[in-house]
Amino acid sequence: MVKKATRISRFVAAVEDQPVVVGLDVHKKTYSVALFSKEDGLVESYTCPSGEAALAHQLTELGINLEHIVYESGPTGFALSRVLTDAGFDVSIIAASRISRGYAAAAKNDRLDAVKLATYYARGLLRPIAVPTVEQEGYRALVRRRKRIAESRGKIKQKIKGFLLASGIDEPDSIQKWSLAASADLTALDVPPQHHMALASMVREYLFLLSEDKMLRAEIRTATKRMHPEPYKRLTSIVGVGETAATSFLAELFSPERFNRPEEVTSYLGLAPVVSPSGGSAARARIKPVGQKRLRGILVEAAWQWTWRDPEAKELYNRHFAKHGIGQKAIVAVARKLATKLWRLAMEARPASMGDAASGARSA
Repeated sequence: MVKKATRISRFVAAVEDQPVVVGLDVHKKTYSVALFSKEDGLVESYTCPSGEAALAHQLTELGINLEHIVYESGPTGFALSRVLTDAGFDVSIIAASRISRGYAAAAKNDRLDAVKLATYYARGLLRPIAVPTVEQEGYRALVRRRKRIAESRGKIKQKIKGFLLASGIDEPDSIQKWSLAASADLTALDVPPQHHMALASMVREYLFLLSEDKMLRAEIRTATKRMHPEPYKRLTSIVGVGETAATSFLAELFSPERFNRPEEVTSYLGLAPVVSPSGGSAARARIKPVGQKRLRGILVEAAWQWTWRDPEAKELYNRHFAKHGIGQKAIVAVARKLATKLWRLAMEARPASMGDAASGARSA
């Protein structure tokens, strides 16, 4: 401990008023802290127990010109950023996927990761992500939770059908579309005693997920009316964009005004094609599996609904399909157009120009 304090004291005396960038490698139990002087390249590091307030106090007590603090996004979330910001520091969080990695094998540990973050940021090589407010983060968590519950409902339905098929038990007609009578019909099935408990357990799981989904939908509607009443109305004015697509878009973008151009939005969502020319060959544009995967999938589903119900969207799909002959490429192009429209509607107080709400029911 004395040795560490001596090293830090020497660093503080050496840098004086020089701007210093702090890199943090954040874990549940410990923080690795790297101090990098931008002028002369001096580096010092240490490890301390985790704790947002304690770290803010330590950095304040150093008494040096801390120009910026940077750390990598991860399971610890945004709490550290908020505490450090409240303490008066400038903080950036970097997406792990946006930090360049060396091709050759190299030593790696928490201290080196913290030093890399500090040096990369000081040289302008890192681009920070946006930090949501506590309310925005809570709304996003609510929407994401409801999405997972819906996915779990789909899985348990398939498990029930698979169990009935494997057991040689005829399906009741009500589970073809999973009407309200489905659970009662499943409970009333004449099944062998050896199979009854397993089926009953799966039916209880289905009913639990159904109840959770209903409760979460109600909570999301209440939160949407409080936080995004007008943007929600504008988004759902497009045919094919229903409650799930609109709330997911508002939750995942959370601050649409931070984007300056449509290309930034589509790139954030992973819907923008990445051009990768090589040598003298023609450039080829492909969609890379990056960005907001949750929202991208929802927007593609909504794009299908939009295409089926809006003539202009259908014409856009047909034009791209005629060019490539690949339906997946065509629908991604429609989803890209849809994302741009939703972004503009989220910020502007005007009705949608394509897909009037009166022309059909909602979906997605």
